Order: sequence, then structure tokens, then C-alpha cells
Amino acid sequence: MIPFFKYVPVRIFTFICLYLAMIRPEVSAQHYSFGVKKEGKGKVVIFIPGLYCSGEVWEQSMAHYRDHYTCYALTLPGFAGQPPIKSDSLLISITRELAGFIRDNRLDKPTVIGHSLGGFIALQLGILYPDLPGKVVAVSAGPFFPAFAMGPDATPQQTREIAANMQKAMATLTPEQTRANQLMVLPSLITDSINRIPVMNMAMRSHSPTQAQVMYELYTTDLRQQLNLITCPLLVLADWIGYKNYGIGRDMVLGNYRTQYQKAPQAVISMSDDARHFIMTDQPEWFFNQVDTFLGR
Repeated sequence: MIPFFKYVPVRIFTFICLYLAMIRPEVSAQHYSFGVKKEGKGKVVIFIPGLYCSGEVWEQSMAHYRDHYTCYALTLPGFAGQPPIKSDSLLISITRELAGFIRDNRLDKPTVIGHSLGGFIALQLGILYPDLPGKVVAVSAGPFFPAFAMGPDATPQQTREIAANMQKAMATLTPEQTRANQLMVLPSLITDSINRIPVMNMAMRSHSPTQAQVMYELYTTDLRQQLNLITCPLLVLADWIGYKNYGIGRDMVLGNYRTQYQKAPQAVISMSDDARHFIMTDQPEWFFNQVDTFLGR
């Protein structure tokens, strides 16, 4: 059999080769452990959800930005039905995969917006791969999660035993037990009871051992001293009203945020006085106003 290229003039064959080398279709989301939903066209925004949640928590945000931005909403492995993976450090593995996703798809300086756990991953991406993100938005998230509950002086040495106990308790939860826990917790995180239902359903479909491991890693990984490695603009959206009944005031929360982010002098910290933990769900207009202004800079 005579090879195909024997019949093709050299100039045309060369052109075909160059063309094929230049075009790289987007890598299928199946290549990664996280699920990906893509909408819109324009500059790139990547949305990362928090614990127990899928990319669906960003539906309203995707609708707001898709006319002017290419939006990617991720669903992390072991979250809301996405198949889990095994890793000694899930958060590092996911962050590395996200960096690979950005490079593979040639996403130029994307804005990475993460909620809670997703905000932590966005910060970690900026620390480990400072050349990749164009901007980072951390929504109700910090570089060391236990510091919000235990104070800014908390250290991983102090939280390791607590984290191990939480991991052990969470790892074996059944969907019904997860549902019962969410019914207790979500009122302090989301104001409208209607908006709690989708999050509760996502949680029931999540892989309990994965959620347990992620919580352990969040409680034992301290990024505070590495924030200076983030070179891009950084917006931090904070909330406090959901913790008012526990004796926690606005100034206390704002001071905690400022202390946690003191190694990132470029960080702009904006506090919502009405939204609970799911800021983008509770106060979407305020959320969009803050992010729109930040993106326009």
C-alpha cells in the first residue's frame, strides 16, 4: 500500500502538518478527575465550589458572566456524584490538575473564583503556580480555615488532633446522616431555606471519605506565610452575619480576615453585612457588584 502522503504535494502536506500543530481542541473534562461545565465566550473565569458542592452552586454566576466571559464551573472528585480519587494529598492533587487544565487548554491568565474550599484551592494555585492566574477571588475563604473558629493564633500543631477526629467521624457518614447534618448546619450558611435544598442534595451525593479527607487537609494546611508568593490581584469577599448568634461580631471577623491575609498586601477585603457563608447565593447583587468592579480593574 502506498502511503497517503505520496499523493499529496509537499507544500500542501507541510501546510496540513502546520495547521494540525496549531490547533488544539479543548481537552475533554474526562481527562481530569474534576467535572467541567463550560459556557460563554471571552476572557476566562474558573469557578470552584466548596465542600460537598458541585459546580451547580455557580449557576447564577455563570448566567451573569457568560455573555462576556468564557466560564468554567468545576465539580471536584468525590463531590456531588463526581467519582472520587485516591491521593495522599487531595488538595495538592486537585491544584496540580487545575494547573494542568489551564495549561492544556491554553487559558490565558484566567480569573479563578473559589468559594470556601474552592477559595483555598484558588489561593494554593496562586502560591504554587503564580504565573497562571490573572486574578483570584476568595469567597468566604482563608489561607488557614481553623483560624476562623480558633482565632488567628491557631497553628496546625494545635488543630491536627481535632482534624483527625473530624475525619474519623465524617468518613463513614451515610447519605441520610449527611442530610441530617446539613439540616442542622445549612441555616447558618444560607439564609433562604429554598436555596438550602440543592446544596443538601449535593451533599447527599458526595463521597463521605473524600469530604472527610478534604476537611482534615483544610484543618492541617496553613498557607498564611506563603501568601506573598501570589503575584496577581486578589479579592477576598467576607461574611459575618451567620455567626452573630454565636457571639461573633463584624469587627472580630474582619480583623481575623485582615490578620490571615497580612502576607498578601494586594488583597482587597470586602465584607458583606447581609450574606451568610454562601455569599453568591445570599446576596448575588452585592457579590456581582464586588466581582464586576474587581474584574474591571
